[in-house]
Amino acid sequence: MAGNTVLIIADMRFPEKVKKNLGKIGRLVQFSAPGIVYDSISGHPDIFLCHTPAGLVAAPNTPEKILSEIKKAFLRLIAGNEPVGYSYPSSARYNAFVCGSYLIHNTELTDSAILQQMSGSQIILVKQGYTRCNLVSAGDLFITSDRGIEKSLKGWNKEVFFVDPKPILLPGQKNGFFGGCAGYFNKRLYIAGGTGFFAEGAALKQALAIKGIELVELYDGPLWDGGGIFFET
Repeated sequence: MAGNTVLIIADMRFPEKVKKNLGKIGRLVQFSAPGIVYDSISGHPDIFLCHTPAGLVAAPNTPEKILSEIKKAFLRLIAGNEPVGYSYPSSARYNAFVCGSYLIHNTELTDSAILQQMSGSQIILVKQGYTRCNLVSAGDLFITSDRGIEKSLKGWNKEVFFVDPKPILLPGQKNGFFGGCAGYFNKRLYIAGGTGFFAEGAALKQALAIKGIELVELYDGPLWDGGGIFFET
């Protein structure tokens, strides 16, 4: 990417302080896709985009404005095959989680373009279709708000930290999920929220510190699910 500037893709409905702080780190693209999916997730990049080692796989009905910003940043864009549907399960086709050589998802739902890009990788099957919503990794530590994902990862001898999703805000829904509040970049885990607003906050900060990872709170308030924070270089 020109100038080594990081491109950050995040929900335009994140609290203003979150967006302001993200804008200090790199060039912020505010995601919005009204009318394509149900309103609660219509600003969530993880519904339309999946980060793979080869590039960003994007649903064909991703808003053109977003695709244009990605192209302008000289990032590799890979066309997905199926459009995102309005509701689950067709809204979860791109909500896979890729970490190194691992693909974690309910592969009955995964778009075939993601499966093709991750051909030969190790697949960790989970029942949860909204995998990226519920999962983020920081180094070799996986952080999730879904007990099924936690169980599957532990079955692969992965180190997992669980965060109760109940206090996580997602307007229009009972609660959100931790993966949607977070993004990992350059040995820092960025979260849209403050550690004082969820029970596991202090323990998570300590677990990350042991691994030499800084936990960055983007605003002082409850965890806010915006469909993940995508850092792309």
